[in-house]
Amino acid sequence: MIKIVDNFFEEKDLREIQHFSLNSAYYTPCFFEHTTEKNQENHYGNRWYFPEKSKFLNLFLNQAENKFKIKIKEIHPTSGIDQRNLNHFKPHTDDLCAKVNVLIMISGPTAVTNGTVFYHGKLNQCELDIHVGFRENRAIMFPSTWVHSQHKSNVSNLKRYTSTLFIKDYEE
Repeated sequence: MIKIVDNFFEEKDLREIQHFSLNSAYYTPCFFEHTTEKNQENHYGNRWYFPEKSKFLNLFLNQAENKFKIKIKEIHPTSGIDQRNLNHFKPHTDDLCAKVNVLIMISGPTAVTNGTVFYHGKLNQCELDIHVGFRENRAIMFPSTWVHSQHKSNVSNLKRYTSTLFIKDYEE
């Protein structure tokens, strides 16, 4: 089940989040948990983690509940805003920390080659199956067990900003 919602935030809220994401957020390099080597191959992006009880966290949670008609009980503390260079595919799952993901597209060029892809099959033997193009203010909710990745772009130094809520428990 993939649910897609466009116009996730009100325009004024989106502009404030975009300004913060592009100009004020302090991003920490992030690496896949299954590895001990911190190199380019294991680096998947940079993240600004939501502080507990912050204005932005509350806004993201409220919008996710309203737009996807769910009641969020618990999120994983690694939820936050991501800055990614789109020079690679890195298929992965997030099932160690969540039941479902809500991925919100914050800033970047509208493009098929800037979106999120989903795979069919197991992590080490998967085939590209579904593609959701990037559009600012679009949100996707999907099971954390699904193998997914940012789409690789042929445009050098292309970056995008997204946010992911790793939802550990919720009610529909």
